[in-house]
Amino acid sequence: MHYLYTEDVIIAQCTSGGIGSINVIRISGECLRGLYKKITKTKNNPVPNTIIQKKIYINDNLLDHCLISYFMGPNSFTGEDIIEINCHGGDFIAHNIITKICNEKMARNALPGEFTFRGYSNGKIDLIQAESINDLVKSETDVFANKSMENLGGRLSNEIKAIKKHILKITSKIEYELDLNEDECENTKNLYDEIKSAIDRLKKINSSTLFSNIIERGLRVVLAGKPNAGKSSLFNHLLGYGRSIVSETQGTTRDTVEAVFELSGYRVKIIDTAGYWESENIVELMGIKKTENEILEADIILFLGEKKLDLSLIKKLDSNNKSIKILSKSDVNKSNGYDVSVSTLNGDGIEELLTLLLTRIHAVIKTRDVNAKYYINRRQQNVINRLIDSGNDMLNQLNKNISHDILADLLHGFIDILNEIINPINKADIINEIFSDFCVGK
Repeated sequence: MHYLYTEDVIIAQCTSGGIGSINVIRISGECLRGLYKKITKTKNNPVPNTIIQKKIYINDNLLDHCLISYFMGPNSFTGEDIIEINCHGGDFIAHNIITKICNEKMARNALPGEFTFRGYSNGKIDLIQAESINDLVKSETDVFANKSMENLGGRLSNEIKAIKKHILKITSKIEYELDLNEDECENTKNLYDEIKSAIDRLKKINSSTLFSNIIERGLRVVLAGKPNAGKSSLFNHLLGYGRSIVSETQGTTRDTVEAVFELSGYRVKIIDTAGYWESENIVELMGIKKTENEILEADIILFLGEKKLDLSLIKKLDSNNKSIKILSKSDVNKSNGYDVSVSTLNGDGIEELLTLLLTRIHAVIKTRDVNAKYYINRRQQNVINRLIDSGNDMLNQLNKNISHDILADLLHGFIDILNEIINPINKADIINEIFSDFCVGK
């Protein structure tokens, strides 16, 4: 079974599993009035866009008392008829209804993201909007959610479509003039400028890459310092729960421990690392090597020390000046040279540390936020990079006085790549890659 097969009626649970008050079951397909009447034992056709309390039956077996709604295609999310059943929660009821409907051959289990795919297939949304739905579901911060909502509203799609329209206009003009007279084609200088303007617009979108990566994957904030400096205690304090083991024994953390939290709308991935010190123990050396690698990859380093002498270590590790220097256990330690003093025992200095961290986050964002008008995911980034390469190749060919019939062929190839962003034609592999990443029921 694959996504391009759209003749079946499909069914899936939209809500997550586990104990809860309700579950939502979604059914989509052509002309579901008969199915609606069969499972509710109702003689009249359902009224579109209404929700009503009904008993759900399979044959003569009562399965649940539910709220059921009906949306008539094409005015629905998928463009087909949709039935949504709000049944009682828990893992059994919804599973029982879905299983019995499938056993009666009234529907089959939906593939991951198949409802969204049918919305795309029926022209309700384009591919960027479909991806933004998945991004919105997976978002963990306000910034990511807001950028996903912008794409769902068509912000990125509209710009890509405008660029496509611009390229199609150029292509049509060249082909029209070639049909009339091959010797009287558009001035090469004008063509160069027209194509370059499209490439410049793509570069403008592509300039959002670094910012997009940050809001999707988060900033990497690494805790570093000598053993028993209080890294794990601060890690747990910032998260608000005991994620890392805290002990007075040196070297408790042998591997990296990661967790994510939100700070001022941004996704922050905080990494607790092994203590850094001289050792001949093989396991400890592996942890120390990991710490060095994490420091290299970090956007920001939270370095913890207990005395002034410890500051020499961060000078050795942080050649790019990415660190906030924290005097740890300030209830017992006193020293100059640190940016902030904190105590996880009584909470002193934590708010000041968060203010410093947020200031540093804004500084990092600013260096990567040049013209960051759009959110573009990794797939879209790859396609846009290919488009820019293809466009630059066309410009180079024009400088070499390429014939306009060959240029028209290159422009058609450019349009094919452009379609991969919003509407891939006969690209089952792209479709499968995108929608298989969705959750079932979406």
